[in-house]
Amino acid sequence: MRSILGAAIDEEADVTLVDMEAGLEHLSRSGGTLAYADVLLVVMEPSRKSILTAGRTIVLAEELGIPRVYGVGNKAQEGDEEFFREVCAEYNVPLAGIVPANVDVVEADRRGELLAPGEGLAVREAVVRILDFVDHALVGVGPS
Repeated sequence: MRSILGAAIDEEADVTLVDMEAGLEHLSRSGGTLAYADVLLVVMEPSRKSILTAGRTIVLAEELGIPRVYGVGNKAQEGDEEFFREVCAEYNVPLAGIVPANVDVVEADRRGELLAPGEGLAVREAVVRILDFVDHALVGVGPS
């Protein structure tokens, strides 16, 4: 996988987006699957344990040489935004954004389908904000 990603990044594409399984094996000290990554987004559930794990993941990613590592809060319910901000600050997890929980996403997943146009608008908007954050981070301007 590392060789395929390296070739894609070097020869095929300006941007390569990879959705990896949860786990730290992608960050092994021997180079790992993510050895060529410029940005790593660590998706976190709204729990202290998940954010603590993200903090540990960030340390490993930095040791591997990934220059930009951010957390993304996921499945946020009412009140979770403040929780994410406070606990991420506590564990030194820079927060790229927060994606709200959304019944349209759950139902589309259960059907095995993509979101239909008009569904999951709050999720779509959150993802666009996160992509803007990453875009600004990559050009060195910093997020607004």
